[in-house]
Amino acid sequence: MNPEVIKYASTLMLTVGLLYLSWVDYKTKFLSTTVLLALGIAALTTIALGSPLGLSWKSALIGSLLNGLIFWLIRYIFTKIKQREAMGQGDIILVAVGGLWVGPWALPYIMALAGSSSLIVLGIYYLIKTKKPELDEEIPLGPGLCFGIYFSYLGVLLGFLNIPM
Repeated sequence: MNPEVIKYASTLMLTVGLLYLSWVDYKTKFLSTTVLLALGIAALTTIALGSPLGLSWKSALIGSLLNGLIFWLIRYIFTKIKQREAMGQGDIILVAVGGLWVGPWALPYIMALAGSSSLIVLGIYYLIKTKKPELDEEIPLGPGLCFGIYFSYLGVLLGFLNIPM
């Protein structure tokens, strides 16, 4: 199959899937397992056809397992500290699916982009609403994670990020 077709088709699938997940999580604070599964299958199909990032099966699977495990540990630790759910399981699955798309070495970029974009959007939201933030208020993490995954993928695809695949 033509590598250009794979590149554009996979980027389109990732774009549509992450935009949908971002919107749904923002509105409902819930990430659709069906869409996450579809994005995971799309990532595996892309790798089988020839990943535009040059990602191998091994790197994709390690990325998925490592990203998921790290976020599961973060969730576990913060749930114990806060004595209540600190992060949804959909966020863990989303980061694991992100590992299938960009591998294990993109996780620091995903986390940095997710955290900074979430804080910026949240800050703007509170400035516009002139509402004081509540410490126990739930904040959807999915849109920030989607932003981090997407721009990590684009960064590698366009040559701005040079990470091992």
